[in-house]
Amino acid sequence: MSALYRQYRPQDLAHVVGQRHVVQTLTNAIEQGRVRHAYLFSGPRGTGKTSLAKILGKSLNCQAFDAPTTTPCLECESCRTVQDGTALDVLELDAASNRGIDDVREIRDRVNQQPVLGRYRVYILDEAHSLTTDAANALLKTLEEPPPHVVFILCTTEPHRLPDTVRGRCQSFAFLRPTPDELLEALRRIADAESIGADDDALRLIARHAGGSFRDAISSLDQLSSASGGAIDAASAQAILGVVDDEVLTTLIDAVNAGDARSALVLLDELVEGGQDLSRLIRDLIDRLRVVLLTLELGAPPRSAMLGSTVEDAVKRAATQMTEGAAIALIDGLLDAEGSLRSGADARLALELLLIKAARPAGDRTLDGALRRIEALEGGAPARAAAPLPPVEPPAAAPPAPAPTAAPVAPIAPPAPPAAAAPSASADEAPPWDTQPTASPAAPLVEPDAFHADDEDAPPFAAPTPPAAPAAEPVAPPAPVVEAPPAPAPPPAAPPREPAGDLDLPAAELRDVWDEALSRVSPKLRSMLMPASPLRIERGAVVVAFPSASQFQKSQADREQNRHELAAALTASLGAEVRVVLETADDGGPPPPMAAPPVETAPAAAAAEPAAEVDLNVVHSEDYDGTLDDPHTREEEFVRNLVETLDASEEEIG
Repeated sequence: MSALYRQYRPQDLAHVVGQRHVVQTLTNAIEQGRVRHAYLFSGPRGTGKTSLAKILGKSLNCQAFDAPTTTPCLECESCRTVQDGTALDVLELDAASNRGIDDVREIRDRVNQQPVLGRYRVYILDEAHSLTTDAANALLKTLEEPPPHVVFILCTTEPHRLPDTVRGRCQSFAFLRPTPDELLEALRRIADAESIGADDDALRLIARHAGGSFRDAISSLDQLSSASGGAIDAASAQAILGVVDDEVLTTLIDAVNAGDARSALVLLDELVEGGQDLSRLIRDLIDRLRVVLLTLELGAPPRSAMLGSTVEDAVKRAATQMTEGAAIALIDGLLDAEGSLRSGADARLALELLLIKAARPAGDRTLDGALRRIEALEGGAPARAAAPLPPVEPPAAAPPAPAPTAAPVAPIAPPAPPAAAAPSASADEAPPWDTQPTASPAAPLVEPDAFHADDEDAPPFAAPTPPAAPAAEPVAPPAPVVEAPPAPAPPPAAPPREPAGDLDLPAAELRDVWDEALSRVSPKLRSMLMPASPLRIERGAVVVAFPSASQFQKSQADREQNRHELAAALTASLGAEVRVVLETADDGGPPPPMAAPPVETAPAAAAAEPAAEVDLNVVHSEDYDGTLDDPHTREEEFVRNLVETLDASEEEIG
């Protein structure tokens, strides 16, 4: 412990820097006579836990007052021995060294001894989380019911490692890290008292390097005052503390933002050759980029960063040149490089690759590199510094196009005489419209009726020749307006299918449509629909009935995909757009399957005549096509009857 820290650590509650909530609570407890028998001070290292515990011991045992006081005299024997660490009534024990159950038993045996000079025996257990489980359990009874003259103060940086039973018997106080203003106040007070010349930038650097610890900050100030002979500036503080120069960090980040990988690599090589610790360089780069990222989010550097005016300007400039994604990617890469350094890998190579990727996103083939390139294309990232391009003059306005003039009409040949003309095809025999020859733009189409072969005054006809370009542009008379023949009409499109509406189909025809639709669906859906029968067509929907004993098949067929498939099959069979509605038949079940109508073999011309009654038992040899004896037909009829009778289902195997 440095001499400055021993001399300038707080002597009473009034001189404690920070921790106002702890000081106020202890002050009220002393003034009201409600001092507890056990306290737990927890928080980061160097925040004043042990110092405040000794101040509490002085306040409880100060001989200048008849009762505990918040302002000990610091002159009596009790106060002086506590300050020197030789007091018999305020005992400080290192629990990291005395952590066993035997050490705790010794404390338990001595708690009944009366104080020598003061009113209380105060036991300060530093690093209390180092106690073993058995030692902590042995301390429980004493913590719960100690003698009235004993006060325990447990100090720890890791309160979660203490058993809940120990923490529950103590009044806990959480110590906080000091704010930047509190650290600067303490350093400035000590520097003025010791006549140490230190500028504000140097004190900010010391406070930032301390990491929120009073003890580390005062120790660093003591070291720098001894090394510099009493005059401390930012440059000497950086050199002695091993902190990377702020100008180096600024140059590295500016080179990355400018896309100048060469300058960044040259600077890194100079640092390594000069003996710079890479772990410290990576850590300081992370800290600087963290401030840049916070500046991007907050609009200004946070006060906790404790930056000088020059560094603050550099951070603001970097924030205008770097996107949030680029800063996060660079911080992630530095954290990975720091991890590789701990594992013994080559951190220099990892840092060089990271600088190249950050300066040249086009060469980064990872996902982060691709995202950065996309941001740059969309305008989210600032443009990289590049060689200046020559100014581009705006293109001269194009001269106005000359007014269009009427082209001379070429003479058109008359139609061939009838004797030599090829026989014209009729309208029905005309070639398809898409195979008609298209007219050339140089030969406009003219109706044959526009010129008459018997016109004697008509000039002789000749083959059309392209007109030669005239030397001067003469004003030509307006050409006669000639109507072009109408373009051939495209082939008629297939008419859209009309909704079925309320089709009145006989039962036999509806059954035929149903059988044809079943042949179009998948085998799995066909097996579900075997118990069902079509009832009618109503409002554009085919109503299909399932018997009450086939509700499982109905529930499976009533799924949206199956209904769409069945509706498509029925639409194709009917030639009209229909929907499908599934119902449950009455208790009597659906009507029996309708017999298929006899096969019509009459010619199409006799289809309109009334059908003659045919005896199904008599089959003429000239009309018989083998349908009734078709094995496949008999098999389907047998399977249908079997499914309807036994409520079975048909499945496809293989």
